[in-house]
Formats: sequence, structure tokens, C-alpha cells
Amino acid sequence: MKNRLHLLPLLMFLLAGALAAQGISFHGSARNSIYAYESDKSHTRFFQYLNFTAVSPCKHLALNSNIRFLTDANQDLDNDLRFRAFALNLEAKNLLHNRLNLVFGRQFLHPGTTLGALDGLNARYAFSQKLSLQLYGGVESISSRAFKVQKLEDATVLGGMLQAKKIYSSAAQLFYLRKADSDAAYWQIAGANFDSDLIPWFHLRLQSHYDLENERMHRLLFNASRSFNDKLAAFLEFKQQNPQVYANSYFTIFEVKPYSRLRAGADYELLPGIAVEAQYQHLMLDQESADRLLLSLNNDDGSLGLLYETGYTGDQISAFFNYGYEVLPRLIASLYVDYSRYRTETVYEYDDQLANAARLGYTLGRWNVIAEYQWLTNRFAESDARFLNHITYRW
Repeated sequence: MKNRLHLLPLLMFLLAGALAAQGISFHGSARNSIYAYESDKSHTRFFQYLNFTAVSPCKHLALNSNIRFLTDANQDLDNDLRFRAFALNLEAKNLLHNRLNLVFGRQFLHPGTTLGALDGLNARYAFSQKLSLQLYGGVESISSRAFKVQKLEDATVLGGMLQAKKIYSSAAQLFYLRKADSDAAYWQIAGANFDSDLIPWFHLRLQSHYDLENERMHRLLFNASRSFNDKLAAFLEFKQQNPQVYANSYFTIFEVKPYSRLRAGADYELLPGIAVEAQYQHLMLDQESADRLLLSLNNDDGSLGLLYETGYTGDQISAFFNYGYEVLPRLIASLYVDYSRYRTETVYEYDDQLANAARLGYTLGRWNVIAEYQWLTNRFAESDARFLNHITYRW
């Protein structure tokens, strides 16, 4: 093995003890994962994840992290691939009589619309229990999540959100998001979101997002769901979406089409703990359309179902089975099987694909061990076998 593995669980024991001695509470998880597969080369990859929060004795300061280390026993890796930070930030919370929270560093944000990861400052101020204002700024995190920070002039991010909640069982958001490089802004979205449970057994969701750069509607969503009784629930949804592709993005070389989608579905409890789910989707593009129908039988342990697709996105019929069973106390065995018969265009013959995964998971106290064998066959690969293993410790 070309690189020495990090002994994360042992380090966490030592670090937790040292922090506890200083009155700092420390909790999180450490996970070692092994992923063995072959592409053009053989790979045996060791992923190590460290996810923790350290809170000061005063409870106002916290250090949060979600870091990944990667070693390949067969190949050399550069540092950008080996070390990644999905989150690494310092949080100051419950300031100014519990009204102000500040987070500085790398963090994931979804402030009313999709932002992703930000390297910068995020501030939230609560005027009351019902009204709050969020402001944030910095640079967009590098897409690989490597231990690098982009220059401010290359990936500036600014935005904010005003939120009102718990008003007549409803919540509303007004937001603005701007991304810019050294030339000009390349992404500006303003919009509103609304959720309401005012009517008993009925939930309503509305979203309206406008693309200021292209002067067009970016996203329009209407979703209504209702529980008729303890056994039957149904929903109806309409969504209109323009692709979120930046003006300076590589993906502008592709013809990415806006679409509208109508979706409807229902769940019905046949027997205690056993339900049937049906869902229909109709996708509409400029001059094309596609349809999808999903039927499944579900319980707390898994599901069995059928999927049918036809139209512009291709033709497919597939059957899937996903089930887990407690063989022994704390030992869970699960099996996933997916058989598909598909074609991407009507001029092509149908192809077959079979995907399988068998898993064993064992939990003992704060330890969890998972071993999974994956196998796939299709027209591109006669047999693609992979092994995945996780060992997780939580404290």
C-alpha cells in the first residue's frame, strides 16, 4: 500500500478525551470505507470520513467539520482528490439574546433556492419567533470540495432571505441570490416560496423563481397533497423549470431544454404496515413528451415494484426488489435486484440490464459495520463486480 491509512477512530478517542478535559463537548462520527472495483485499472480505495462538532463550554461557539481522506492502494492520487472538505466552519450561535447566529467557513446552504456550498459568512437574525432575516456572502466552493478557496473576483456569491413562519399554519420566504465573476453577474435569481397546512389534512406548496439575467421564469411549482383518512393519501404537482446552467458554464455547449412536468400519485394502506403506491408523470418539452408510471408494494422492510417509461426520454420497463431482514439481533441482511429492458431511441433494439446488491449490516453500541457486494451486467459490461465496506464509529 503506497499510503499509510489514517487511524481515525483511535484519533477521535484521543481528541474527544482531550477536549472533554477542557470542558468542550465533542460528538460526531468517523467512518472507514473500502471500495474495490476495476475500470481501465484496478482500484482498491480507502475512504475515511470525519464528521464532528466541538461545542465550547459557554455553548455559543462550535466547530463543525465534514472531511474526507482518500487513499488508493493501486494508484497515485493528487492532493485535490485525496483531501476534501464538504463542511468546515466556525459557528457562533444564540448571540444578542438568542437572536443572532453566525457561521463562517465552508457550509452547505439552501436559502430558498439551490445554492450548494459556500466559503464565506452566513448570518441569520430573528426579529421574533415568526420573522427572520438571513444574509450571506463569500465565494462559491470549488466543485471538487478540495482544500482550496476560489478568488473573490472569480466566484462571488451574495444573497439573502426573509422568512415568516408559524403564521396561520403557513410559512413564506422571499429570497435573492447573485453569483458573479470578474466580468459580470452570471446568475441572479429572485423568488418566493409558500407552504401552508391551514386546511386540515391538506398541504399546499407554491414556488415562483425568476431568472433576472435571462429575464424569464426559472422555476414555477405547485404541489397539493391531501390525506383523506388514515389509509389513503394523494398528491398533484405541476412544475415548470428552466435548466440552471450558468452563462459561463461548460454545459452551455449542450442544448439543454426547459420542460414542464405533471405528476400525480397516491398511497393506500392495504393491510397494517403494507401499502401500495402509484405515481404517474408526464414530461413536456417544446415539441416532445414522455411518460412514466410507477407501481410498488411497500412495507417498513422494503418494496417490490414496476416502472414503465415511454416517449422522448426512451422506452423502458423494469422490475425492482429491495428488502431488508433482521437475521439476528442487530444483524440486518438486505438484497436489491433491478431488471430493466430499455432502448434510448425507437431505431434501436431493446437492451437488458440487471443490477444487484447484497448487503450485511451489523450494529454494536456505537459501532456499525456494513459489507456490500454489487454486480451489474448490460450491453457495455458483461460483468461489473464491486465490493463496498463501511466501518463507522459514533460518539
